[in-house]
Amino acid sequence: MRKILLSILVITVILFLWSGMTQLFPWGVPSTQNVATQSPGQEKFESDRVLELPAQSLTTSAYDSLFAGKISTLTTDDTFSWIVNRPIETYDMTGYFVKEIITQALVALLLSILLFLTQPLPFGRRMAIIVFASLAAVTAIYGQLMNWWGLPNVYALGVSFNLIIGWTIAAYVSAKWIIKKPAHPAVPA
Repeated sequence: MRKILLSILVITVILFLWSGMTQLFPWGVPSTQNVATQSPGQEKFESDRVLELPAQSLTTSAYDSLFAGKISTLTTDDTFSWIVNRPIETYDMTGYFVKEIITQALVALLLSILLFLTQPLPFGRRMAIIVFASLAAVTAIYGQLMNWWGLPNVYALGVSFNLIIGWTIAAYVSAKWIIKKPAHPAVPA
């Protein structure tokens, strides 16, 4: 049990650090466009790359009260957009970090269980299972987001690459030094 707990801790740290580092890659945060319309002196979410637009019907308090906390679509003559609206108060960096750590800990728990269940297998086969599990995850998540949400390919493929590499690195460390293949496999009774 201690090995699984240690594996969860180590994988969580690796995934958290990897996730933070890969946000700086060209297909991460730098690939997003930031558009803002905030009242002067009320800026709560700032970026150095903001495209500022003048206030209009889509940037009024009536819009905020109607769409806050919902997923909406916006259709113009030339574009179709998915818009996820959240109250500005939900943009809390401390809260983001806490949720990110919890998310990575849950992934670490599942990867550690998978490594524990595959412990009798050869190391290469265990890593192949992790790679295929990560491929299944990115296909299920980002394949749908690319299809339904129109997530840009550069972003979706980039973060997919990040997830596959991150899971593989974290699982490699755990399988190599924590949840290792037993030296003498137990004989089933």
